[in-house]
Amino acid sequence: MDDLWVVLPHLGAGGAQKVGLLAAEHFAAQGLRVRVLSLRHNHPIKHRLPENVTAFDLGPDQDDFSVHPWLQDVWNRSLLARGRRFCVAQWIKLRRFVIRVVTALVLRWVQLTWPLFEQRIQPGSEASAVRLLNRCMRRIGGDRYRRLRQLFLEQRPKRVLALLTKTNILCCAAVWDLPIHLVVSERNDPRRQRLDRLWNRLRRVYYRRADVVTANTEGVLEALQAMGTWQRLDLLPNPLPGGLNLQGSSGSAARDFEVLAVARLVPQKGLDLLIRAFASLPEPVRAGWRLVLVGDGPERNALQALAQQLGISVQVVFEGFQSDPLRYMQRASIFALPSRFEGMPNALLEAMAAGLPSVVSDASPGPLEMVCDGCQGLVVPNENVEAFAEALQHLMGDQALRERMGAEARTTLRALDWDVVEPHWRSVLALP
Repeated sequence: MDDLWVVLPHLGAGGAQKVGLLAAEHFAAQGLRVRVLSLRHNHPIKHRLPENVTAFDLGPDQDDFSVHPWLQDVWNRSLLARGRRFCVAQWIKLRRFVIRVVTALVLRWVQLTWPLFEQRIQPGSEASAVRLLNRCMRRIGGDRYRRLRQLFLEQRPKRVLALLTKTNILCCAAVWDLPIHLVVSERNDPRRQRLDRLWNRLRRVYYRRADVVTANTEGVLEALQAMGTWQRLDLLPNPLPGGLNLQGSSGSAARDFEVLAVARLVPQKGLDLLIRAFASLPEPVRAGWRLVLVGDGPERNALQALAQQLGISVQVVFEGFQSDPLRYMQRASIFALPSRFEGMPNALLEAMAAGLPSVVSDASPGPLEMVCDGCQGLVVPNENVEAFAEALQHLMGDQALRERMGAEARTTLRALDWDVVEPHWRSVLALP
């Protein structure tokens, strides 16, 4: 029996993935049997997998065309084989259509009748509403939920740490009546996160099953507290990667003139605001500086086009996804976080540990718990390009200020070293 499973939606780029793998690596190094489960089959792995940690996924969808034996003999061109392939393909299409229709009806029924039975759904309850909703989850969660439930029934890990909202809900539903210690981790502020209404309702109900509901910032913790009553609600801070030097000086004098952002290229991260702010700086201020964007995502082409349109494409460098962004942090002079909403981004913590002063938006409370205006960096109003540009210009023109704020940032981050946060992680995970 495994000591700990870390369940993630996938093993691609993302802060939750980094935190999950850090925790898996840390506890595996202490002799625990740790496995990392991805809910997406064959999703590209973007992070280095820790030693002594097994990573696996749920496997292919069971109704995938390619898994049916009659559809695998494409080499057979006989009339009989072609006919069988055609019939099976049509049957699978019909089956998927029926599933979509039934699922839509189930979702509509759940939404209409929700107020009638929401309060009756409690862990350990034998109420018909509990059994009914668990049956509905087979349609709402689909094949992914059914395979996850079967896996928990067969393997019975002692503890499960789930990260990110929908993954949390699926795990809560899958272990609903199983003796597994379950910890769910919210990574974004629910007050700002856009979540489908049904899944938001499911969160309020299924989180009752979690032994511990956690958040990585006080702001997210407050939002969860207002959302419902949980068995245990606790702060679970992001740990820092091992090997970061928190003792040295910030070394700003030896740094390149670079403003750095490390993030997925998605609208949430506000990188379009950062590009506009950098472009609005006076040419003499911007001269000799570069804006370096580390990360990838669906907005890359649009952001490159924006830089071209604003005439700063030569000064904006797109580095793509990097599994080890620390080397960029060690050479940059300023870290930028223009996000429209956040939880507690790992990139910000790592930049602070590397001695970088930050310019952050006030969109979410998480980063503001680490960066106080004028201490570890500068805080600007959300979506305010002009204010972001003014803050950048202030730091770009004052090396002594950058050094002072960078040193303060590094001092602040000592509170997140594994030596400090491990006792609390062990308490949450019910580890001896």
